[in-house]
Amino acid sequence: MEENWDSDGEGWDTVQAPVAASHNVGVSGSSTNRGRTRGGYTRGQGQHYNTTWRARGGHHSESRNRGNFRYDNTNRKVITISSNKVGRVIGKGGSKIRDLEYETDAKVKIGDSSGYSTEITLFGTNDAISKVESLINELVEERKPPTPKENPNNHKNAVSTATNEVSIDRNEYMMLNENGVEVIDWDKLNAACDKAQKEKWERLPKVNKNFYREDPTVSNMTPAEVSRWRLANNDIKVNRTFEEKEGLPPIPNPVITFEQAFQDYPEILKEIYKQGFKQPSPIQSQAWPILLRGDDMIGIAQTGTGKTLAFLLPALIHIDGQPTPREEREGPTVLILAPTRELALQIHKEVIKYEYRGIKSVCLYGGGDRREQIDTVAKGVDIVIATPGRLNDLTKAEHLNAINFSYIVLDEADRMLDMGFEPQIKKSLFDVRPDRQTVMTSATWPSGVRRLAQTYMKDPIQVNVGSLDLAAVHTVTQKIMFVEEDDKEHTLYEFIENMNKDEKVIIFCGKKATARHISTDLAVKGIECQALHGDRDQIDREAALEDMLEGTVNILVATDVASRGIDIKDLTHVINFDFPRQIEEYVHRVGRTGRAGKTGIALSFITRSDWAHASELIKILQEANQDVPDELQKMADRFSAMKLRKDRDGGEKRGRGGWNRRGAYY
Repeated sequence: MEENWDSDGEGWDTVQAPVAASHNVGVSGSSTNRGRTRGGYTRGQGQHYNTTWRARGGHHSESRNRGNFRYDNTNRKVITISSNKVGRVIGKGGSKIRDLEYETDAKVKIGDSSGYSTEITLFGTNDAISKVESLINELVEERKPPTPKENPNNHKNAVSTATNEVSIDRNEYMMLNENGVEVIDWDKLNAACDKAQKEKWERLPKVNKNFYREDPTVSNMTPAEVSRWRLANNDIKVNRTFEEKEGLPPIPNPVITFEQAFQDYPEILKEIYKQGFKQPSPIQSQAWPILLRGDDMIGIAQTGTGKTLAFLLPALIHIDGQPTPREEREGPTVLILAPTRELALQIHKEVIKYEYRGIKSVCLYGGGDRREQIDTVAKGVDIVIATPGRLNDLTKAEHLNAINFSYIVLDEADRMLDMGFEPQIKKSLFDVRPDRQTVMTSATWPSGVRRLAQTYMKDPIQVNVGSLDLAAVHTVTQKIMFVEEDDKEHTLYEFIENMNKDEKVIIFCGKKATARHISTDLAVKGIECQALHGDRDQIDREAALEDMLEGTVNILVATDVASRGIDIKDLTHVINFDFPRQIEEYVHRVGRTGRAGKTGIALSFITRSDWAHASELIKILQEANQDVPDELQKMADRFSAMKLRKDRDGGEKRGRGGWNRRGAYY
């Protein structure tokens, strides 16, 4: 059994897949109990639900039941391959072995290794065993270098059009260094690769990006009117992110109505009217003209401001407006990358609300049925919403061709960088055409996001809704409660006992173990709740959100996996049981309530160990015109004094305050 880092970065998922080891390597096909959990108890226990074997497209339905694939383990064959080729059969994270099993209806188990050779046991019908053995033999056979072919331009290099690989004449790219040793001439080789890459892009069909016709009312807005409108709408600031260049068109004026943005797209307007919206949000008013015109854009706005719809509707128009018919394209047109599976699913729910000319989408995320996702992609989709890990998995396994993505969205870019997804983002965008349109959204503007924009965007326009300084939504009342660590649970349960029936709360914990403990303890006390964290199976995570949305339960115990992308419109309270490690996460936690014009309350438990965050928290409270407790200011002063002492003395002394019986900080 292999443990892979979950694609949303929050925890470890257990995957039924083989792992290459020096001796024993096996594939587990055991089924697991998966039910919907309420407060630590499992509903539907005893029902077997296996993530590896799923119902497949109707064939062999008599022997395949969804969640439990049955095979004849008495009919088997043992073959032997070289140990240094076992990786070819297994594939990254077990992807190749899963594909072999799916394609042949056989079962493959990697067995003992004698050092130089490894046994592989094949289970299934005679026909299935024969098929899988043939495929394995193809995988492990010696790979001969491709025969050089003379291209029409008499170059000695043979370039693969399907990949970026270049077969080269070795002698052409070697040189003698100052010591007379033959080495690679990297300058010449890199130049050849750049030329091959450029030729590859030139063979792709052209991309249409401009679909905007400015309404006369918008065109006639004076600069003073535009400035007044932006100031009145959360002090929007719009500018070129980097240096101004000659020849770039001026930044478009904002639209005030839906009709001004989509006058040429009545089907889009019809879908907007169906949702009951009255007018665009500030970010939408300014983003739609920019994106419909084909510019790259960075949207900096707090959560719950309508960023998803801001980039989604132009994406639909972009898909339909390309010169190559959709059925003739080699892959999807739009890619939306999100940091967590919850946010990816939330975006997917928004996408499917808008029916426009048969456009199809798929949501790719770790923990979901990989084969089902592959089948959906194979049938043809226009929009891919994905977490970075699963996207790279399917791209590397050649189930998804990223070359034709011409509209890219990096949603919650700051969160993706915080979670360490920058390498996966680079891999995802490496093979995407350079003339794409790129959109980036973020709640903050740290240096990492700026670096990402410089690397992957072309002359972007930046739209800031509100201040660039970190700020919490102003519709939330932020309250601070000073407690000792050992008293937090008692204080939490006291709050829950006094909750009204119509109130809903998310309780944020710093660790998965804490979330498990609290949800189980609440269940023992007879209080119904749900839990959302990385140790839960995907089906249970989705069930937890569904129960909160439906009102079946009104308490959700969660880690920061729920701090973004969770939209529970009637959420009344957020409780920070553990203060987050980064102040940015505090802002996003608070933003789960007070959404869509409603008000909410955020209650944070502060212990003496949280004193390092006091100064930053004070800034957040002051910006939102919230009360700043004297005790919090004292914590900030003591921490600042400690740092000065430490810097002056070069020592490691640490001083921490506490609260006396009267609740005063000392």
